[in-house]
Amino acid sequence: MLLITVVLWVYFRNEVRSIGDYLKYGKREDAVMLISGYIGDPPSRFRAKVLSRVYGITVLYYVDDRPVWVTESRWKRMADARFPMMRIMRDMMGDRKPKRNMEYVYLSQNRVLALIFPHLPPYRNIFSPFIGSVFIIFVIGLSVFILIKKTLKPVDKIILAAERVGQGDLTYRIYYERDDDFKKVAHAFNTMTERLAAMLANQRELLHLISHELRTPLARINLALEMDDRKKSQNIIKGEIKEIDNLVEAVLDLSRMDSAQQYKRVEPVDLVSVIEKLIEDYGNRVRFFSDLKDARVDGNEMLLKKAFANLTGNAVKYSAGDAQVEIRLTEDDEGYGLTFKNNGPGLAEDELKKIWEPFFRGRNARTVGIHGKGLGLVVVNKAIELSAGEITVESGEAGPTVFTVHLPKHRIK
Repeated sequence: MLLITVVLWVYFRNEVRSIGDYLKYGKREDAVMLISGYIGDPPSRFRAKVLSRVYGITVLYYVDDRPVWVTESRWKRMADARFPMMRIMRDMMGDRKPKRNMEYVYLSQNRVLALIFPHLPPYRNIFSPFIGSVFIIFVIGLSVFILIKKTLKPVDKIILAAERVGQGDLTYRIYYERDDDFKKVAHAFNTMTERLAAMLANQRELLHLISHELRTPLARINLALEMDDRKKSQNIIKGEIKEIDNLVEAVLDLSRMDSAQQYKRVEPVDLVSVIEKLIEDYGNRVRFFSDLKDARVDGNEMLLKKAFANLTGNAVKYSAGDAQVEIRLTEDDEGYGLTFKNNGPGLAEDELKKIWEPFFRGRNARTVGIHGKGLGLVVVNKAIELSAGEITVESGEAGPTVFTVHLPKHRIK
């Protein structure tokens, strides 16, 4: 509609506007002359329709007193549709219809144009295509503005939420009830905020636990410095420094796993080769059972070696005397399973879920007298998770304790 109006305005603006000016100021004779020249001889029905549409002029075309075509104004068609009785009365009046609004234009070869002007005052029917174009553009612009404003209104909620979160309010959430694409954005933002809050809470708790764990070795070092036996004091200090060093190394491992890109690299790893090299340092203390010659999985070799070393070391430490540790490798349809079984005291049922928490140490560690900070299994769990695997544990207070690691088969090509 807008394009048609603009084209009409650009193409017919001079003649059509001149006709409108004459009609506006009551110069009908001059307007009729322009109309006859504008419509042409033979007459153009398209241009007659332009006059009917713009100024409400009904144009009738006769050849040898026989009607050929007619273009009615839209106001007349609307009036006939809304008030059918007026149309019937007008048809009944016939020749008694007032002629003061009709003009004739005589063309060549017995062709005649009958121009019926609207009965309303001319200035009421003057419609400029330019004004119509401006009006249509205004309506379209207003509609687009309202639509964009309504569409972007949810964005204001994201901006407000981002500002609140940026100020440290991690409890702020976006509440959005409409079921559209923005609901997914709101859900993703809320999920991100929840994870961020949980991560910061874990970091604060970890820092608190680290500071608490550091106090004990530092206190022992202070006591050792006050001892008269210099050699014994040095041994105590060396042991405590080694414990602090192990704690720092474990914390750094956890930090690197969350940020370092090298730990997130996935590659084919042969479990048989990794375990065989690992148990070389333990001699007869560790036995490896497997019927597989090759067991390739998709994971990070560095992380898997660290995880298996921790599990093997724990199994050896918690095995009574010279009891052997058993490692078994099995295969199923989806992947491979590695079990690490010790032969010492086990874990109580209430401890099985807590062993994955930082700095937790079971009662069996105190019973056997094993020193540690309770971060080894946290590193193991994180390493297995980054390799797309899972780890479970089975145990009882009397023992043994069995850790099972399941990893998917190699699929990278």
